[in-house]
Amino acid sequence: MWDVGRDKAIDAMAARTPDPSTKNSEEIVIPDRLNMAEWFLDARLAEGLGDKTAIYYGDERHSYRQLVEASCQVTNLLRDLGLRIEDRVQLLLLDTPEFAHAYFGVLRAGCVAVPTNTWLQAKDYVYYLEYARPRAVIVDRVVYPKLAEALKTATLPTNLRPDIIVVDRSPDPAPAPAGTVDWRAELARRPKTAKTEPTYRDDFATWLSSSGSTGNPKCVVHMHHDFVWNTIAYAQRTLGLTRDDITLAAPKLFFGYALASNMLFPFSVGGSCVLLPERVTPADYYGLLARYRATQFVTVPTTIAKMLAARDARRDHDLSRLHSLISAGEALPPRLYRDWKQLTGVEIYDGIGSAEMFHIYITNRPGDVKEGSLGKLVDGYRYRLIDDDGDEVPPGEIGTLVITGPSAGLGYWRMRDKSRATFWGDSVRGSDKFYVDQDGYFWFCGRGDDMLKCSGVYVSPLEVENCLIGHPAVRESGVVGHRDAAGLEKTLAYVELEDGRAPSEALAAEIIQFCRERIAAFKAPRRVEFIPSLPRTDTGKIKRGALRKLAEELPA
Repeated sequence: MWDVGRDKAIDAMAARTPDPSTKNSEEIVIPDRLNMAEWFLDARLAEGLGDKTAIYYGDERHSYRQLVEASCQVTNLLRDLGLRIEDRVQLLLLDTPEFAHAYFGVLRAGCVAVPTNTWLQAKDYVYYLEYARPRAVIVDRVVYPKLAEALKTATLPTNLRPDIIVVDRSPDPAPAPAGTVDWRAELARRPKTAKTEPTYRDDFATWLSSSGSTGNPKCVVHMHHDFVWNTIAYAQRTLGLTRDDITLAAPKLFFGYALASNMLFPFSVGGSCVLLPERVTPADYYGLLARYRATQFVTVPTTIAKMLAARDARRDHDLSRLHSLISAGEALPPRLYRDWKQLTGVEIYDGIGSAEMFHIYITNRPGDVKEGSLGKLVDGYRYRLIDDDGDEVPPGEIGTLVITGPSAGLGYWRMRDKSRATFWGDSVRGSDKFYVDQDGYFWFCGRGDDMLKCSGVYVSPLEVENCLIGHPAVRESGVVGHRDAAGLEKTLAYVELEDGRAPSEALAAEIIQFCRERIAAFKAPRRVEFIPSLPRTDTGKIKRGALRKLAEELPA
């Protein structure tokens, strides 16, 4: 179905632009021949930084030269397995140095990297195998059992069963599972040099996952150009990262947010990153920031709230090197901003980005933070705020954001209609609502669809509801968001019980656990409220608006 606003947006080339006095307004020129492996890694060797630490991992330090050599070994392995330019390689890896080796090895070979959430269930990997059709999967040994289960039921194209490369970092690794490739043994046989595929700026490089309304992801097709352009515009020019910076992130590298902020961005300037494969408690981040002398912490508001709740852990940890927090994924409540500044004195640069545009395009920045706002446009991006008919709204009024910039993806893989509705040339139309004040600061006003944003990750209410009704006590359910005491959105399930079942705290806990065992834990409801009957329209549809009003009346 053709979107009525599409033609208007494409024709309205006089989109709003940033203040012309903004610094760093010089045009970013990307060369025609471009391979990200050379731009983000090899160039550091040419700058004489080969021996500088690129990755801190536990007690290990990995230099830029080691990363280049390891990525070349991965490239050689992929080519020996028969992979060629544009073949897709799915990455199911924890945040270890092997992620960097694999990612840049894939790009160096001219292949396309598909980073994938390692917290999903086997059924989710069935979807990815059928949707992305990777020629190879590089998987961590701890994730492999779920992938193996998915491979049993996935319907794959004839003669296209992917090579499975298993990464085992344990001190005494077991033999690789039958029918798979042993990462450690095979890389040891490969040379540490490789010819980099001479890709073009517009060759496919990486697919970033964007959550879909049914729970299944949409993969945004991005080119080498997109990552380099935003890195220059946002990380280098707006944030001012330098080779002295050491980043640490709460989100994992399979999220485009962390892939850039905790690997690509520091690598682009010869800085360093800290990789943490495990999930840690919010209180532990204080010690980790001090241990690695991190200068920038990449996080989401939910983690900030939990760190504030564990503020006693701040004691005895030297955070004097920490100059900023990068926050995105969900709106940062002003109270959290104030409490964090009061506790640590460290600035938070809250912003917004998307998989569709690769990364952040509106943000607060050094020397320019307005509490509660999302800041201003990153230089080089343009915007429009439109109403439901595609007409631009008057200044100061709320509208749907259409963001325009050179880092826009090509579209969603194999989703023609959704691509046409979202990607308008170099513009991306989302569903978030904003208004812009007279000084050019953006203010988030909510989402224009039913998707939830919990802990920085989109959650589809429909997927959660489908899981809930699998519980024998649940007749119907309706899932909405609910703000907690910190003002952060959490998943709330209203549940209509089967006859003969009585509401209780024990049953609520049982239902939550039931969901956690069947869908990714971050998607499961955080709270269950029982209701005699769900509000419905005359046609029988659940009135989510009515449920949201009920949720507003609940205590935090």
